[in-house]
Amino acid sequence: MGGKTFRERVHDARTTVRMLTPEQAKQRIDAGGVLVIDVGEEWQLRERGTIPGARNITRGELEIKADTEEERRDPALQDRRQAIILTCGGGGKATLSATALLDMGFTDVFVIQGGCRGWQKAGYALEPYPAARDSGASDG
Repeated sequence: MGGKTFRERVHDARTTVRMLTPEQAKQRIDAGGVLVIDVGEEWQLRERGTIPGARNITRGELEIKADTEEERRDPALQDRRQAIILTCGGGGKATLSATALLDMGFTDVFVIQGGCRGWQKAGYALEPYPAARDSGASDG
């Protein structure tokens, strides 16, 4: 018998990862003080959009950006106690990413049930990626 499938790994991960309904996630996001990360690939975000205010750190880069020893770490990921909500297209990649962050010592990590699809199904809008900024910079 081979190793576990993606679905089996996600199912197992859900036993340790705290899930939020889209409604619960929206309340937490609206209250502020939470870092929202979409772990999808950039082309996926460009195709489907993402949750308003979410940063894109792909699943493949997340551990590197969160590593205290790594020079490419993201300053937004230095506080291991900050609240983080992860999402992706359907929730699977975000769930596996959450287990990685928990393994790395992050303590307040959540995943949106159903990812961006669940968010939309709940009646919330996704914003285009990258979001239009008021900086006056052009895409040129």
